[in-house]
Amino acid sequence: MSTLYYGVARSWLRRDYGINNDSIDDYPRVSVVIPTYNEARVIYQRLDNIAEQDYPRDRLEMIVVDGGSTDGTTDLVKKWIGEHGDVKVKVIEEGGRFGKAHALNTALRYAVGDVVVIADADSMWTRDSLRNAVRWLMIDGVGAVSCNKLPKDDVAIEGEYRSYYGALRIAESRKYSSPIFHGELAAYRKDLLLKIGGFPERIGADDSHTASLIALMGYRAIIPEDVRCIESVPRRGYWSWRLRRAQHLVQHFVSIAGLIIGNTRIPRDYMPVLLTETYLHIVNPWLLLIGLALILPAVLHGMLIPTALLVLGAILLITSKFFRTWVTTQAILVAAAIRNLWNKELVWRKEEKD
Repeated sequence: MSTLYYGVARSWLRRDYGINNDSIDDYPRVSVVIPTYNEARVIYQRLDNIAEQDYPRDRLEMIVVDGGSTDGTTDLVKKWIGEHGDVKVKVIEEGGRFGKAHALNTALRYAVGDVVVIADADSMWTRDSLRNAVRWLMIDGVGAVSCNKLPKDDVAIEGEYRSYYGALRIAESRKYSSPIFHGELAAYRKDLLLKIGGFPERIGADDSHTASLIALMGYRAIIPEDVRCIESVPRRGYWSWRLRRAQHLVQHFVSIAGLIIGNTRIPRDYMPVLLTETYLHIVNPWLLLIGLALILPAVLHGMLIPTALLVLGAILLITSKFFRTWVTTQAILVAAAIRNLWNKELVWRKEEKD
């Protein structure tokens, strides 16, 4: 099913977005929200990166929401503010860790921008990312825009995974909308955020779920090629990082499944994307596990065809990075679904990135 969907999605890449992407004449006010927890190693560079965006500074504000950092993150933010008097920055200290979505909703109460942009502290934007994201967002019918993620380092299978994953997100956006967004840069119309009640605090994938709710309202939620971010990938704790992200996506699609049932108002072009991605994240991973459970007893009994299939799979695992990436992703999704039964990882241990 994954391969079939990838093939269909590749055909969507041949079409355009079906919307007119003109230059901006009147730049809207933008509030960039940066949730932080122990980001002392990266926060100065991150603030510099946002301040250096090709966007009018008088139309830009940053809101740093800190969740009880113990490494001096907020002191560094205040020092940075003192050195950059021409940049508007608000600092909100929550005094404890209540989860990312809680921090985003706190910032939403103070944001003056017509556009609210989420920015992870440990990622970087290319200089034109913010301007390009806002330009797409100003198009009638577009309600949310996210970024095309480029891993800084090819740790484990991350490079191959991102190549496959990124192509799907762009293809889905050209079809109608992508149900998967990225917290490294996720831009939303503030009026739509308020209509849906802000960011969901009981689901880890707040970025994706928020975008999907907006798309279900009839607005486009897209990831264009020219909105790019550079993501640092942890070398230590990589697999726990992947597992947590998978947990959040599984939570998101389980919730979306409940919204799909009996809903006759889903935009026509969004329906095949939403149904397929929900199936691929909730059902498909278990089919691989069930298939192995059925094949192994037959192999032990010396049956030829099951043995040949198992050998072929082993060869592909060794020789094909694409197949290895797919199998690994299915295993992670199964583990994520199981772990969600007792721990949703809404507040998590931070993995250090290079």
